[in-house]
This record gives sequence, structure tokens and C-alpha cells, in this order.
Amino acid sequence: MTMLRAFGPRVERLRDANRWRTLGVAATILLLAACTAVSPATSPRPTPTVIRGSPPPIVVSPNMTATARETSPPSPPAEQPPGVGTPSSTPPASTDETGEPTIHTFQADVEVADPGDTITLSWRWSGADGATIYHLMPTGQLSEPFWQVEPTGSLQYTISPDRRNHDTFALFLTDDEQGLVAQATLQIPLRCPDEWFFSPAPDICPAGPATATDGAEQHFEHGVMLWNQAEGRIYVLFNEDLHPAWSAYTDRWEEGDPAVDPDIEPPPGFYQPVRGFGLLWREEPGLRERLGWAIDPERGYRTALQRTSHPRYSDLYIGALGAGVWKLGPNGSSWEHLTTTD
Repeated sequence: MTMLRAFGPRVERLRDANRWRTLGVAATILLLAACTAVSPATSPRPTPTVIRGSPPPIVVSPNMTATARETSPPSPPAEQPPGVGTPSSTPPASTDETGEPTIHTFQADVEVADPGDTITLSWRWSGADGATIYHLMPTGQLSEPFWQVEPTGSLQYTISPDRRNHDTFALFLTDDEQGLVAQATLQIPLRCPDEWFFSPAPDICPAGPATATDGAEQHFEHGVMLWNQAEGRIYVLFNEDLHPAWSAYTDRWEEGDPAVDPDIEPPPGFYQPVRGFGLLWREEPGLRERLGWAIDPERGYRTALQRTSHPRYSDLYIGALGAGVWKLGPNGSSWEHLTTTD
């Protein structure tokens, strides 16, 4: 009895320990059962996250590279704006990854598209800490929107109806320590929705359809004046070697204003320009001296205007009086008269 009395408290402690151990085992079993009940096939997978804001300052190369470069982190995720694109992801496929940052595929579901089409981009990459797809502006800069993407997935994107020639995307792989470790670009050619109003046509899509309008043309000793009603502008083309080679002005003449200056008498065989041409010729500093006298009267005609779709420096084409087209280079740089076949 003395021995049992001595071990009694120890037995009770063992019994308490066994009870807690039993409860712990039961809790573990319940936890495993709960985890097993969630099938991996039904677990939600992350999808590409659309980001809006200033993209990281990454320089785009037309080919895939493996150049390390420090980058700024993307802006915080935001809701995808309506009409921009619908991102989605697919389960990862079995790959032969070597551990090196690699872009296995980056492609579209079409070879050529129309402005306004919705296309699907798809990709597969490995060996990096993260990846982002960027949309590129026509000038090549990264622009909104851009998406953080999983190793395998797809993304729907609606091309702007105003986009011309091609639309471009870039996929960048990044490492937490090295920065940019691999990149690839995807350029999708676009069909041209508009035709040029003359031929032979330039080898680039026009920025939009031609604008038909009333116009006027007059020739001077040292250049040409062109007016068109649609823009309400006067283009002055100089045929000497000074800069600018041409200039554009707002037509400030209105009905009821004097058509000519009666105090100005041109030499025999020359003309004083009238109406809008005359007002500009008389009042714009230095213009009269550069152009000289008109060598024929102003003549009205039906003309057309159209510009190239170059992202920065576009050419302007204006139908000429009688035949041909005036081609005005960007920013007053140059001009020439082109012979046309229609």
C-alpha cells in the first residue's frame, strides 16, 4: 500500500500525458483528413495580373537576350480596365527546364490581325523568379497595360482600332538579385484598313482615310502656296535652300475682309496674291521677301490630304493642281512634287 501510495501521483501524471497524446493524435488525423479533402485539381491558380502605372525602365531588344539589368519593381496591381484584355492561365506543362532563365514560347494565335481584333497571347518560361508581359507603343516605349504572369498561361488582348502597321509585346524574365535575365518580343503585323488616294502609294499604311476638300494653289518666284478648307491652313513651300523648307499657317482671312492691298502694284507679268494668300503674304514677317511675287493667279480645285502612320515623323501628301501630289516631309524638313499614275 505504501508503494502504491508513493507511485500514485506519478501514475496520475502518466494517465494525463496519455490523454493529451491521444488528443494530439486525433487532431493530427483530422488535419490530414481536411488537407486530403482539398484536391489539387480544384485549388485556384493565380492568373496574370494587369498593372497600370509607369512600367519599369527596361530597354527592349528585338531578340531574346540574357543580359542582367537592374529594374524597378512594377506598380501595385490594379483592376483590369474594361476592353483592354482578358488574362487567364493554364496548368503548367511538363518541361525540360535546365534551371537557366529560358523563354520557351511566346506567341500569338494569329500571324496577321486587323486593327480592333482580339488576339490571344501564350507563353511558357522557366528558371526565373518572375515574369512580366508589356505592351509597346508604336515608338517602342513600354506602355500600359502590363501583366505579371505565371510560367505558363495565355492572355486575350484587344488591339486598338487606331493602331497601324503592327502591334508589339515584350516578355521579360527577372531575378530577385540580378534583375532582367531574359527577354523576347512578339510583333504582330496588322492589315491596313485604308487606301492611299494616289499611286504609286507609299510603302506604309496611311494614318487614316484620305480627306477630300476644296483647295487652292498659287505659284511664286521662289515657292508655292497651298490652301485647304478642311484644315483651314495655308502651306508655304519655299524653293531656296533655307530652313524651314516649308511652313504652315492658319488662314486668318474671312469673307468681307479686303481681298488685296490697292497700294501694292506688282511689276508687269507678276501678281499680288489675294484673299488668304494675300493677307499672309503681306503680314507675315519675311514671307514676302522669301516668296517674291506671284507668277500666276490663284486657282481653286478639289484636293485631298493624307498622312503616313509613322509614329513620330509623318509625311503629309496633298493633291496638286492639275496632276501629281505634293509631299511635305516632317517638321518643315523638305518637300517635293511627285508624279502620279492616276
